[in-house]
Amino acid sequence: MQQVPKSLWNANYLFLVLVNFFVSISYSMVAMVISQYAVSMGMSVALAGSLTGAFSIASMVVRPFTGYINDHCEHRNLLMLATVGMGIATLGYGFTDAPIVLMAMRLLHGAAFAFSSTVNMAVIPGLVPSNRITEGLSYYGIVQSVGVALGPSLGIAIIGDGQYQLNFVISSLIALAAAALVFLLPKMPCQPSSGIRRIRLGDIFAKECILYAFIDVAIASANGLETSLISLYGAQQHIANIGLYFTVSAVVLCIARLVLGKLADKKGVAFALYPGLALIIGGFFILWRAHTLAVFLTASVIKTVGIALARPAIQAACLKAVPPHRRGSASSTYYIGSDIGQGTSPIIGGRIVDMTGNADYGAAFAWYTLPLFLGAGAFALWNRKNRVSQQQGG
Repeated sequence: MQQVPKSLWNANYLFLVLVNFFVSISYSMVAMVISQYAVSMGMSVALAGSLTGAFSIASMVVRPFTGYINDHCEHRNLLMLATVGMGIATLGYGFTDAPIVLMAMRLLHGAAFAFSSTVNMAVIPGLVPSNRITEGLSYYGIVQSVGVALGPSLGIAIIGDGQYQLNFVISSLIALAAAALVFLLPKMPCQPSSGIRRIRLGDIFAKECILYAFIDVAIASANGLETSLISLYGAQQHIANIGLYFTVSAVVLCIARLVLGKLADKKGVAFALYPGLALIIGGFFILWRAHTLAVFLTASVIKTVGIALARPAIQAACLKAVPPHRRGSASSTYYIGSDIGQGTSPIIGGRIVDMTGNADYGAAFAWYTLPLFLGAGAFALWNRKNRVSQQQGG
């Protein structure tokens, strides 16, 4: 059995963080240009959009099974295969102009990414001190945010006047460099199996984590809504540099996670979750009636601090709710909620905007406070029931 380290900043944790950093850069270098690449080859905008969405669809389809496979396979080998798969898919984009092959590469990329993210989150508790899991997840998230922030600028700079293949090759090399770093991690064997048996629902979904996955549907919806609507909303309000919204969000997320990462470990999940959800709700209500860049940036700051508080807290709560040999199922259950929120909110949010009749983008943000209120209410009921049970048991 692997010994849990006493120090947070140990070599194995640092290697895993670096793997995540390289994967994040590689992923975001491609994500920002894949539709543009497809259109440049003569594909329709609709087909280009389908290529973009195929990544999330593949991730959502395989996600329920990633936890079970993680819990029954050696983690380092699984992470290696997933990372190499991302490198192969990224390289494949640049060597075909056939839509069906591009779609296959996109599906492979999404499936491999789903395995990578599930394994990474599941193994973190075994690489950091048990009383600093939320903090470890926070720093992990910071590095991921930095990678996602750097990748698009790097990718756009590389393609220049159409050098898409060069972008894909470099992105692939970065992913393969991440795979090489995986070799530096220790072997992380799974729970010994008692033999071949039929897969049960509990192997795929961790019922202890369903509440947290439900809450993250709401939080991930906030991210999906921003990604799909903020640029259009800013253009409607004649704000030329609306991209600053995302820049400010990335910077604030890094700072907030550095400052707030230890909070849930010390005070408990409720202490971080309630104010976190309240801040996201507040940010969305500000966006409801935003007309100037200053108001957009204010909403960005408030909302991002809320996410920095709430998300690491529920991630850690998921992983602590199950025994170590079921952390893969816990991780995949959490990410199922994230995939649902991220994937459905652009569609539903766009529908809300269309239904207003006057392209009221703010209305979508106002309506999407409801899932956040429901998440807070569900946690409050669960927390109260849990306290009553503990008192009666005591």
